[in-house]
Amino acid sequence: MTTKPGMKKPTLTFFKQLFHTLSAQCIIIVLVTLSLTSCYTRRGVNYLQSTSEEMTLRLRPTEYTVQPNDVLDIKVQSRDPDQAAFFNISTVENRNLQANPASLFLNGYTVNKEGVINLAIVGELEVRDLKVEEIRNLLQTEIDKYLLNAIVSVKLTSFKVSVLGDVRNPGTNYIYNTQATIFEALSAAGDLNISGKRKNVKLIRQKGDKSIVVDLDLTSPDIISSPYYFLHPNDVLYVETSKENLFQKNLGVFSLVLSAISTTILVLSFNSN
Repeated sequence: MTTKPGMKKPTLTFFKQLFHTLSAQCIIIVLVTLSLTSCYTRRGVNYLQSTSEEMTLRLRPTEYTVQPNDVLDIKVQSRDPDQAAFFNISTVENRNLQANPASLFLNGYTVNKEGVINLAIVGELEVRDLKVEEIRNLLQTEIDKYLLNAIVSVKLTSFKVSVLGDVRNPGTNYIYNTQATIFEALSAAGDLNISGKRKNVKLIRQKGDKSIVVDLDLTSPDIISSPYYFLHPNDVLYVETSKENLFQKNLGVFSLVLSAISTTILVLSFNSN
């Protein structure tokens, strides 16, 4: 190795430092490779794991009862559209504009904090803790006092579920159905990421003035028999991140810092020699 006039020849100490620095970088590369290949086993990822080829599980659907702040869509149909219009907030002309949750909220009946709705002509009706079908029967009885051969329909338009945490598309989704399962809600959120915990999905449910928090195991077929398999309006699902993913992220940051330190040491060693 030739050196220019005025330059010092690399010393043995310099080569030792260079060797140790390169060794540290090799270790970093190995650690990063291991972090990228940290495996997620099938037992930690697959849903509804079972050794049986066919399973028959009993469902436990729990019907939702209306609570304050819920929004009901009430429609009254009759042979006389002009008389039925007194009971309908929205008219036939603007129903086609109701294509988003905001419109459904503005054109629906909101249950107040006392659990009451105020229907034109009929007046106030207490609907708290009643099922949607029970509310429809109650309204049908009241409307029959004013209209002949009227048909009343009632739908809950404020059925929304929020999915947060380690999923592809976290956020709030409206359910345009009378019921929804936990898997349907996760599907609407784009499913869990590979790093999301399947065995500890938290469900937060409002019940009166209390919040219930339960842990659900999506890898067990027993989830289908759980009373929380069918979701209620305003339920929140939270998916935690697995330890493997946290290890990968922390190791990635650590390797970058260590690489920067080793590069700095190499540069300083070269300049000092």
